[in-house]
Amino acid sequence: MITQNLPLLPALLQTSVLALLSASIPLSMAMTSVLLALRNTETGTVITENPTPFECQDAASVHVLAFTSHGELLVSESEGSFDMDEWDEIYEHAKGLCCKGHGSIEDDIMHEDGLENETNSSLMMFVKSTVQEKVNTDLHWKG
Repeated sequence: MITQNLPLLPALLQTSVLALLSASIPLSMAMTSVLLALRNTETGTVITENPTPFECQDAASVHVLAFTSHGELLVSESEGSFDMDEWDEIYEHAKGLCCKGHGSIEDDIMHEDGLENETNSSLMMFVKSTVQEKVNTDLHWKG
């Protein structure tokens, strides 16, 4: 049985980072997190992104992973039964969701066309676009 606390963790982590950014607290890096559930089916295992509470209870395991804006694993919390191969699959899936396209010039927050030209959206792009919007709002008087 999966507890009700683990599915709340990604929202709490994201809220804390966005609150710090909103308060203009200087950060050396940002962070994104994701909740994934691993279900065993007749055809194999299936990874569910952002599972509902019912899907979490029905899952073999539930995982919360958070990555820095540099693509490094920051948090890994798991509940349920899974093997290392399944965890590796969860890790790669979560990293793809959080950090897709990280490290390229298009991801540079100060690059003028970076956000518009990004075809592969990720959670980090959401954070970067939020920061870009805040910077534009805060500095509009300089324009």
